[in-house]
Amino acid sequence: MKIALITEGTYPLATGGVSTWCDQLVTGMPEHEFHLVALTGGDAGRPVWKLPTNVRSVSLVPVWGPAVSPLRHGNRRRYALEAVQYELTRLWDAALGSDTADPVGRTENALRHLVDISNRVGLARALATRGSVEPILTAWTRHLVSTGEEPMSVADAVMTASIVDRALALVDRRLSGMDVIHASSNGPSSLIALSQSWRHGTPILLTEHGVYLRERYLALYGADFSWPVRRAVTAFLRRLCQVAVTSAHMVLPVNRFNARWERRLGARPERIHTITNGVDPAKFEPVTTEPELPTISFVGRIDPLKDLGTLISAFALVRQRIPNAQLRIFGPTPAENVGYRAGLIRQTETLGITDAVHWEGPTKGSRPAIAAGHVVALSSVSEGLPFTLIEAMMCGRATVNTDVGGVAECLDDEHTAGMLVDARDAAAFADACITLLTDPKLRAAMGASARRRALAEFTLERCLARYRKAYAAARDRVLFEHPGPLPATAPFSVDKAALRLSV
Repeated sequence: MKIALITEGTYPLATGGVSTWCDQLVTGMPEHEFHLVALTGGDAGRPVWKLPTNVRSVSLVPVWGPAVSPLRHGNRRRYALEAVQYELTRLWDAALGSDTADPVGRTENALRHLVDISNRVGLARALATRGSVEPILTAWTRHLVSTGEEPMSVADAVMTASIVDRALALVDRRLSGMDVIHASSNGPSSLIALSQSWRHGTPILLTEHGVYLRERYLALYGADFSWPVRRAVTAFLRRLCQVAVTSAHMVLPVNRFNARWERRLGARPERIHTITNGVDPAKFEPVTTEPELPTISFVGRIDPLKDLGTLISAFALVRQRIPNAQLRIFGPTPAENVGYRAGLIRQTETLGITDAVHWEGPTKGSRPAIAAGHVVALSSVSEGLPFTLIEAMMCGRATVNTDVGGVAECLDDEHTAGMLVDARDAAAFADACITLLTDPKLRAAMGASARRRALAEFTLERCLARYRKAYAAARDRVLFEHPGPLPATAPFSVDKAALRLSV
C-alpha cells in the first residue's frame, strides 16, 4: 500500500513526540510504502531521523519559502484573478459570518473551487498577484462592523492575507498514486490532504496529537498581532479544521479529549476512532536506581506549550521545603524558542535557584532523562497523549502532571499511576512533587502501578495493530466497528474572554 504521511514541523526534521509516532509507523510497518510530505517554516535543514527503506520519497514543503512570481498579463491571468477573488470572497464570507447557513459546506465548496483553479493556473501565482486582502475587508465590514466591531485596517488585512494565503497556496502541491493520505495534524497539513482527495478520491486519515485548533488559539493569544488579525486568522482555521474532520474517511485521535473537540467541530461519531500511542516495553525496562540528591526531571522540547515557567515556579517552592532539591531539564530548544528559554533562565535568577536548575540539552532517547530524577514532571498547557509520560510509566517512574489533553487518560481513575494537578497551578504542582520526593514507599508503589498500566494499555504492538486495520479500512472504503458514544464533556477550555473568540 502507498501511504502519503503529511507532517508539519516534525518528522523527519525534528525530534519530539509526533516525530517518534511517525517513526514508529514507518519503521513498524515495513510492508507499506511511505511517502513523506513535510511542511517546514522556511529553511528546512536536513532530516535528523534515519529513514527506513520503505520510506520511498521525502518532499520538503516550505510554507514560508521564497515568494512565487505573479501571473503574467493575458486572458488566462484575467480569468484566474476573477475566479480567485470570487472564491476568496465566498471563503471569507463563510469564515467570518455566523454559524447559520452552512458555513462549513460553503467553506468546502470555495476550497474545492480554489483547487480547481490550482489545477488550471496554479493558485500560489494567482494569490501572489491578487490575494485575500479585499475579500477579508469586505467580509469583516459585512459581518463584524455591523455587530459593533471597529473597522479592520488595510494593514491588518494585509497581515491576515500574508498568513492565510501562504497556507492556501499549499493546494498546488501534487501527490500521485497514493492509496491513503495520513495527515498527522489538522490545519495546513489537511489542505494538502483535502486537495489530493478532491483531485483523485484518495481517502484521508487524520490524526491529531495536540488539538491543532486549540493550540492555535493558545499561540495567537500570546502573539504580537492585533485583535482583528487574530480574529480573522482563527476564523479561517476553524472553518478549515471543520472541513477536514467532516471530509476525512476516519478521524483517529490519540485520546478521547481530542475526540470531543473533533466531534464538536463536526466529525461524525462513527468515523472517530481513538488509537492511543504506545511504546516498546523492551526499550523501557524498569529503572531500578535513583539519584543521590532529591531530583525532579523534565524531558521535552523547550516550548511555551510545555509551560516550564510554572515548573520553575513550582520548583522554587519545592526548594523552600527541600533545600537540596535539583531540577534537571532535558530537551532541545527550537530556534524560534531561544528567547523563551532566555526568559526562563532569567526567572531562575530572579527566584534565586539558578544553581539548582540544570539545562541538560538534548538527550538520545528519554530513558537517561527519566532515570535522572526521582520524579518525572510534565507541566504542559496542551498535550495529546504524551510519549514522555508513557515512557516514564513504562520505566516505573512516579510522575507529576498537569491535567491537559489526554494526560488523565494515561493514568488510572484513582491516580495511583501518577499525580495530576491543574495546569498553571505552581503551588499544587510543588505540593505533589514534595509528597513524592519525601515518601520513598509512595514513589515505589506509584512507579510499579504506572508500569502495570503502561503494559496493559500503551504497548507499541497494540498501537500498530490498530493503524494497520485503519489503513486497510481506508483503502477499502470501510469503517471500523463503531467504538460507542463519546463522553459529553464540553472540550473548549480556551480563555475565550482574553482571546475574544467565539468558539
